[in-house]
Amino acid sequence: MSQIQIQTTQNVALSFTPASVGDRILAHFIDWVIFIAWFLIFALVYSGMGISLSNGKIGMVIFFIFMLLPVMLYDLLFEVFMNGQSLGKRAMNIRVLALDGTPPTLGAYIMRWMFRLIDTGIFGSMVALIVTAVNGKGQRVGDIAAGTAVVKLKQTVSLAQLKQEKLQDNYVPMFPEASLLSDRDVVTIRAVLKKGRDENNSLLVWEAAQKVKEVIGIQTDMDNVVFLQQILQDHTYLMTVE
Repeated sequence: MSQIQIQTTQNVALSFTPASVGDRILAHFIDWVIFIAWFLIFALVYSGMGISLSNGKIGMVIFFIFMLLPVMLYDLLFEVFMNGQSLGKRAMNIRVLALDGTPPTLGAYIMRWMFRLIDTGIFGSMVALIVTAVNGKGQRVGDIAAGTAVVKLKQTVSLAQLKQEKLQDNYVPMFPEASLLSDRDVVTIRAVLKKGRDENNSLLVWEAAQKVKEVIGIQTDMDNVVFLQQILQDHTYLMTVE
């Protein structure tokens, strides 16, 4: 599957795997199961209370507020407050991401939600399926308009990418905070060091070092290359002993 290439504000190139059409279909199916469960609960509660939805304006108001409105706002509210995920997306380990690698803005979420009528409403889900399949970047029409994509959270990381030289038995990590980094972060750091060495790009290495320091919350005057190499060694040790 193709990768989405993102150049971050730290000038570090990252890649993300777009969510497949199958992932999105299953996530959508899970969300619809939740809708159906909500409808059944709603129907049982209100029938048990002796309220009929056909009882004029009161019945219609109750139906709209407690049944239709939550379903209509479900995707928007969950994606805004659950970091780009509905319950279906969370179950499938996918999320909405802006094309610059940052969380989408509220405006982007609203744009995606407004275009859902075109993607999955008027013509069922055919428009969304066709556009997502052809686009190859995890984007339906709403994503293209909002500048977002739906990507996999867990990236495939090979053993070769994580491979690190064997450490001494009495090794003591200099930065225990390195355990806060993910395997994907380690792969990125290793790639940055290689690119910086191959292209003699000290600015790229400096920016990566600053980002790592920010993420794990440390300050050091150590040389940037030495620092990143030390972080890789510490991470390897800490992941081994845990």
